[in-house]
Amino acid sequence: MYFINPLFLYALFAIAIPIAVHLFNFQRFKIFYFSDTRFIKNLKQRTQRQSQLKKLIILSLRIIAIIAIVFAFARPYIPLEKNKGQSKGIYHIVLYVDNSFSMEGISRRGTLLDEAKEKAKSISQAYSEEDRFMLITNDFSAKHQQFFSKEEIKKEIDAIQISAVSRPLDLVMNYALLHLSRQQTANQKVYIISDFQQSMSNFANIPKDENTYTYLIPLKANTINNVYIDTAWFETPIFQVEQANTLRLILKNSSKNEVEKLPVKLFVNNKQKAVASADIKANGTTEVKMNFTVFEKGLQHAHIEILDYPINFDDKLYFTFYIDDTYSVLSIYGEKENTFLNALFQNDSSINYHTINEHNIDYATLKNQDLIILDQAKEQSSGFISAIEDYVRQGGNLLIIPSVNKDIAMSNILNQRLNISRFESLDSQKTRFAALNLEHDIYNHIFEKIDANMDYPNVFYYYVLSKGIFHNKQTLIRLENNHDFLCVYPIEKGNVYLLATPLDNAYSEFQKHALFVPTIYNMAILANIQEKPYYTIGENFRIPLNKIEIQADNIIEITHPTTNFSFIPEIRNQMSGLSIFVHDQIKEANNYLIKDKENIIGGLSFNYNRKESEMVFYNKSNLEEHIKDNELTNYTVLNLQNKSTNAIISEIETTGTRLWQYFILLALAALLSEVLLLRLWKP
Repeated sequence: MYFINPLFLYALFAIAIPIAVHLFNFQRFKIFYFSDTRFIKNLKQRTQRQSQLKKLIILSLRIIAIIAIVFAFARPYIPLEKNKGQSKGIYHIVLYVDNSFSMEGISRRGTLLDEAKEKAKSISQAYSEEDRFMLITNDFSAKHQQFFSKEEIKKEIDAIQISAVSRPLDLVMNYALLHLSRQQTANQKVYIISDFQQSMSNFANIPKDENTYTYLIPLKANTINNVYIDTAWFETPIFQVEQANTLRLILKNSSKNEVEKLPVKLFVNNKQKAVASADIKANGTTEVKMNFTVFEKGLQHAHIEILDYPINFDDKLYFTFYIDDTYSVLSIYGEKENTFLNALFQNDSSINYHTINEHNIDYATLKNQDLIILDQAKEQSSGFISAIEDYVRQGGNLLIIPSVNKDIAMSNILNQRLNISRFESLDSQKTRFAALNLEHDIYNHIFEKIDANMDYPNVFYYYVLSKGIFHNKQTLIRLENNHDFLCVYPIEKGNVYLLATPLDNAYSEFQKHALFVPTIYNMAILANIQEKPYYTIGENFRIPLNKIEIQADNIIEITHPTTNFSFIPEIRNQMSGLSIFVHDQIKEANNYLIKDKENIIGGLSFNYNRKESEMVFYNKSNLEEHIKDNELTNYTVLNLQNKSTNAIISEIETTGTRLWQYFILLALAALLSEVLLLRLWKP
């Protein structure tokens, strides 16, 4: 048997009180002589023996009552087998304080983080001076990878701030057990103080450690309402100066209350460009469309914002997009230049258009092109094919136009190398366009819908494209006989467009039709689409630097445009091109610049993870159910609402059979027996 409050045992000296009372009140019998004392003597002796026995029984009952009361206050218990042996030696205790964004919720003691910090400090102060404490937050800070004294841990807890990083529960436990395993002691405990957000509490992956006992301390906010911006995307990836653009965004309401007329604002380069209002049902989702126009070329830093309290980390969403000054298009022709392509590009100031014969190619210039057109080119040397293949795989866009001379054997060498359809037989059956793929970026912003009676161009001759399994192949234009006229094949970071007919009036009317201009033109414009408008903080990702040349001695730097924040990211030159890795160096959601020395070469946007935005939590019963289902026998849930620190430690240390209530019953039984004895026993 063990005691939680052994100091109360000193109160056992109180049993001296009834003993002293008994001794001082002991009455000595006086002897009186009578003439005939035979019967009186027998009565006196019998009464004296009964009186002494009664007094001894009463004294025993009083002593038992005092002992029982003292033991009850000392909180005795019989520990479970798993807890035996933990009563001696110092403790090594890990305190995890959840400092994720959801801990900004308001409780009756301030924010949940404030309450968690107070709980952590009170737990640490309840232990002895010899015990050691380690602090864990979501930051996994290097300065916390050690054990502190009571006074030291208090200062570390006070310094905890809200963090953009969120860690799943299994990762936190693995981190804690790793550091506890390095300590030469059997007395190891872990306290998890959190709101136990469902998205971060993955009990199925929590490690089972028989030597460490973990206590879950759930906190609950007074209100768990949260409205947030979930995602945003552009209706079309093509941006041009002084042209209308449409931004779509998803708003979510993680609360039981409906939200009406929530203002939504769009800012581009710190200037408000659009405003909208949204109605969101309780626990619902809504989509908002915002139209805006940009009048400046180049890098555009933007963000959307709403107003919501108290959870506001997800009230802004930052993103970056580009409006290019010019697009580079190179036409590599076989026998002669294409008059239709020349007419399309040569008079456009936004297109840097060049033509070159297939025998005069400077391979070093290919990587600088947004679109390369192989117009009836027959050059199929190994150097040519390798250069074109590298260009495509590193993000280039290629349009292949077959030859008019029916000699396509050489062209198919490149097609086979790129793993796309080959040109097969020439079909002379007259047909026409039947359908356009309006979901593809080339067309989805041109037509809202197509009239069934639309005048499509005729096709007189076309090459049948071979069938096969081609990953992510998309048909852009389909003929009436279900053959493909124009297809696109994504290849790593680039795209290959395959046209089934030459741009010649004898073969089709496509080059003279209104569809020709947007089809070919958008191939060039779509070439400069950035991969992602924004990234998520805390995720390990690769950021490609497409078509950016960096000198060997130059240093790439990521900076904030209005603060002194800057760092040098990791740079890797991979097969897919130049890439940068930020790892965990960005902690704050915002727009950032990529600089090569003092030159701005790009922009990046980072946002906080929206996993923390869903205000759905586990309560005590939920946690106990998960513990039972996953057989986490060494895990215990503590309900610490309205409990003092002593109660906390009592709850923790008495993992076993508690005996104090039995001693209370024993004390009451002893006192009741004394009362009955005094009233009913008349010697």
